[in-house]
Amino acid sequence: MRAQLADARDLPTHAVYVDFEEYLDRYTPASITDVLRIVAYALDREATIAEGKDPDSEPGYARRFWEFLKQTDVTLARLDLHLAGQVVMLEMKNNPSFRQKVEDALSSRFQQFATEATAAMSEAVVRLRRAKETHAERVVVIADGLEKFTPLREEDRDTMEASVESLFVQHARLLRLPCHVIYTFPLWLRFRVAELGSLYDSQPLVLPMVKIAERDGAKYEVGIEKLRELVRRRIDEERVLGGAASGLLTELVLASGGYPRDLLRMMREVLVRGDTFPVAPKVVTRVIDDLAREYAVIVRGTHVPMLRALAGAHRMPQGDSSEVAAFGRLLEKWLVLAYRDDDEWYDLHPLVKRAPLMATAIGENEKSERSQRGP
Repeated sequence: MRAQLADARDLPTHAVYVDFEEYLDRYTPASITDVLRIVAYALDREATIAEGKDPDSEPGYARRFWEFLKQTDVTLARLDLHLAGQVVMLEMKNNPSFRQKVEDALSSRFQQFATEATAAMSEAVVRLRRAKETHAERVVVIADGLEKFTPLREEDRDTMEASVESLFVQHARLLRLPCHVIYTFPLWLRFRVAELGSLYDSQPLVLPMVKIAERDGAKYEVGIEKLRELVRRRIDEERVLGGAASGLLTELVLASGGYPRDLLRMMREVLVRGDTFPVAPKVVTRVIDDLAREYAVIVRGTHVPMLRALAGAHRMPQGDSSEVAAFGRLLEKWLVLAYRDDDEWYDLHPLVKRAPLMATAIGENEKSERSQRGP
């Protein structure tokens, strides 16, 4: 995406990629202060690089942030820490007690902190536009990794989800940066908060899988070939899988459900497990079976009624907010995959259909359909 934005033809564009996993623990609830300080830091650092300077030797936003903290909390001022540049950001990720102390300090002067962070972002955007290195008329921040926040324990789920909703809903106004921005967010949020799109400048989107089958199950050869090509760009199909005639690559593509990550993950396992090449078909079979078992472990009895309905209807449930939120969590676990034709539709991951609980339920679906059609 960053490369595509940089090649935009309508306006000279500079994209700033921010990986929040680099600065935050995915199992700890994120706050609006986290997002503001990290984006301000990343924009300032990017502007310094664009100006041809070393961001690690320049007194940038991280230094300003630390000075603000020391003025806010005298106990922080006493710490014998040489916190500058990226160090202060990483210290907040790796030291939970330090992070909590900082969060407490910022809560007492939040409005001033938010104003200063936004001002730092605005300054950095102006610097990026002026820098000879970029010639940018449009600056876009790609805020990645925010969709990965998940509770370490199930009993922490309510706390984690409340923090995510607070960030993207209650603090939506503060997430409107002085430049364009693309946020990733947990899939369930889109389905739990119906008005999410109205809080921003566009409707939230679920990136669809590569369609490899129609809703009726018929193979979609265009999508299958696209994924075969994706793999061929990374391996020699003839040498590793015995070429197209073996059908092994197509078998992997169909097992992936059009989910590129699963496809590449299985392909990596094939390479690791292969004793000789081309690999024997049983190697591919075992890799697919092992991933199917992983999905089977995730499927719970409470999931079955909704998964069974989705397998037949291919659309999201039309029930109350709790049911819609539960659907979002199935998407988040990749038990359900999203596709797009003229409209968005859904289907179970092919390997989920093989789970014992689901195989029985789907069999009952098919039996019911046959009985309705009659002899």
